[in-house]
Amino acid sequence: MVATKLFEPGAGRMRVDRYELVGEIASGGMATVYLARLGGVGGFQRFVAMKRLHPHLQNEKEFVEMFLDEARLSAGIHHPNVVSILEVGASPVGYYLVMEYVEGDTLARILARAAGKGDRIPTPIALRIVIDALQGLNAAHELKDDKGVSVELVHRDVSPQNILVGIDGVSRITDFGVARATSRLSSTRVGQLKGKLAYMAPEQAQGEGIIDRRADVFSAGVLLWETLAGKRLFKAETEVATLQRVMNEPIPELSRVAPHLSSELCAVVKQALERDPDVRYATAGQFADALEAAATTRDGIAPPRDVAAFVRQTLGEEIEQQREAVRAWLAKSEPTHPPPLPLVTPSSVSVGAMSIPDGVQNGTRASGVGHAGRRLALPLFALGAASAALAAVVVLWLSHRDHTRAAPLPTIVVTAPPAAAAPPAAAAPAPVETEVLPVTTPEALPSDAPTQSVAPPTRPPPIPRQSRPQKKKSGGEDLNVRNPYR
Repeated sequence: MVATKLFEPGAGRMRVDRYELVGEIASGGMATVYLARLGGVGGFQRFVAMKRLHPHLQNEKEFVEMFLDEARLSAGIHHPNVVSILEVGASPVGYYLVMEYVEGDTLARILARAAGKGDRIPTPIALRIVIDALQGLNAAHELKDDKGVSVELVHRDVSPQNILVGIDGVSRITDFGVARATSRLSSTRVGQLKGKLAYMAPEQAQGEGIIDRRADVFSAGVLLWETLAGKRLFKAETEVATLQRVMNEPIPELSRVAPHLSSELCAVVKQALERDPDVRYATAGQFADALEAAATTRDGIAPPRDVAAFVRQTLGEEIEQQREAVRAWLAKSEPTHPPPLPLVTPSSVSVGAMSIPDGVQNGTRASGVGHAGRRLALPLFALGAASAALAAVVVLWLSHRDHTRAAPLPTIVVTAPPAAAAPPAAAAPAPVETEVLPVTTPEALPSDAPTQSVAPPTRPPPIPRQSRPQKKKSGGEDLNVRNPYR
């Protein structure tokens, strides 16, 4: 988030499709890079870098094709040392591509801060940064199309401005906007230069013929020379003077500018800066391998954790200030009253668990269903009935106890059942009066009161079982009962 110019929170929230623009990171001749935020459910958010083509170039076919070429080529490179392309799209405000956001800074700004202090980047840190960039560059050179054919990609703008050094200690190469490939929609006119003169290979600066990956190797050699020496190599007051240095002037020996470096390391840098492409390293991978082999105990190569510590030491205060500024911006830009949460529709599993099974209506299962459902429903019904009966008994007993304490005991008239022989239908049965017994509670009975035994009610005679017909067997066959399904 370093060097990001945040927008005013009160100016209104600017969005491009589903991304909210937070601030401007950098702007060039073809596009502007913004810090953008992608929101989601449950407070999810992710910061990305959005590169958007300038509005006045939206109708320029050449620039639109260059922009789409960069997106397509970069999206095919999958390597930890290359900035990933996440999405490319077109909106009413123009074409844009969404990139991985690297929290850190460019190698150019880190070199400028070190030079401002009269210092250099430590050699092991510089070697790790450049080796990471070479690994990413080699992955770009090896890119193949869908048919497995090499696209012969050449970056053509390998420079400190396009090397991002992250706070995680990993360096990544970015900006393939002027890259050349056989599958590009646009083509470079003869004599037209693309890239930065101070980092161009001589064959690229001439603007004639077809260049290959060895031009990027030369540019990486210039980048490494400046990182180790702490000064510019070809840069002059004017572009003409810069071009003259690139094409003709002798290249200063690195050992004279930085005598603390080993001779093996200086020899590797010298070979990368050979003006004859056939003498240079053929690939960026060979260049990286030679650097690792030349890094003796005197030089060494720092691990990523040491690079991360160096970035925090150099940029930590600025990064923290930028984080605080972004947090304050987000707090001011959020609405005062957030929208209500959307209604959540239960899943099919929960709906099925709460609904009545098929074939069940009004609490009973329809016909045609087996006995398993009845066995499940009857115990539940019996349990509910027993609970209700128990609650009723408790309530009646409590109310009856309170009533007996405050009022005289009532009497109950017991009416005997009618005789077995029923009278004629026209005549009503006459009730038979029996002895009236007072209802007493356990508290009202004296301790010496005699107990009366009450005879249990007479059970009705059992219903005789219907006799089953006897089976007559003749040759093992039942003659009286035949199975209709046999």
